[in-house]
Amino acid sequence: MGILDRAIKKSINKAVSNTVQNQVNKIVAPTINKAADQVADAVTKNIGGNQTQTSQNYQNQSNMQSAGTQLGGMFSGFAGAAQSFANEAAKDMKICPDCGEPSNANIKFCPKCGTKLPEITVAQGAVCSNCGKQNDIGKKFCGECGTKLPFAIAEEESAKRKDEAVLAKWDSIIPQFPKWCFGGYDYSLELIFTDENGIDYYSFSTKNVGMSALEQYRQLLKQNGFIKAGQYPSESQLYKRINGVVYNFDSEEPFAGGSDLLSINFTAREPSGGFDYVKPEPKKTFGFKDLFK
Repeated sequence: MGILDRAIKKSINKAVSNTVQNQVNKIVAPTINKAADQVADAVTKNIGGNQTQTSQNYQNQSNMQSAGTQLGGMFSGFAGAAQSFANEAAKDMKICPDCGEPSNANIKFCPKCGTKLPEITVAQGAVCSNCGKQNDIGKKFCGECGTKLPFAIAEEESAKRKDEAVLAKWDSIIPQFPKWCFGGYDYSLELIFTDENGIDYYSFSTKNVGMSALEQYRQLLKQNGFIKAGQYPSESQLYKRINGVVYNFDSEEPFAGGSDLLSINFTAREPSGGFDYVKPEPKKTFGFKDLFK
């Protein structure tokens, strides 16, 4: 069902897609899967058949084309079917602005997290505030006049509040490090693990930022006293000693989770060789000429 899941989530709002999923699967999926099976059977026959039997190969190719045409026809109407279900379901649905859980329109507080639900349904949130057009669920802008729709505005405001909440807890979790202020969205600040010495390692992530934002943050760290230190100094590992404790900023693999997801780490630890490590002076060589000085 993975291909159906992707089609639904691409064509309608993600907050509605889970609710619509079951109904679409019951009605549309069996037909699409049947057509897909026919394509798979035709491919199997074509590959496994005797390549010298030209007429049989032509027949197999014809079967593949026929099944493929049927499959394409199924998918051509699939987005419309999903959208129709979404529009109908949205008339009696509210979405929690905090956790995204869908609820019936008569519910006032989210049954999952307790957050107060919006006054309007998802369908009402798709009504243009400028021209009054009822738009399809999942659209961010009115198809008639281009005005941003109420539901899209509410989603953006909710996302902004979540990011502000993450930054608000920064000072209580990692106050030794300057707060992130270089854009992005969908912030996360989490404890990723605690080592055997009881040292906590935290990770901050944000979407839609690039290397330039990371470089700006490194500069901010340096302005706040963080430096390269240890036996192997590096821009990706910056350190600062505060009240006898060395704090470490780690950006060794900032985009390991994907090119659109920045992840940086914070902890308290000494660099290799120690914070005060000084590279030894090279030993002076003693040559024959030194005997006559």
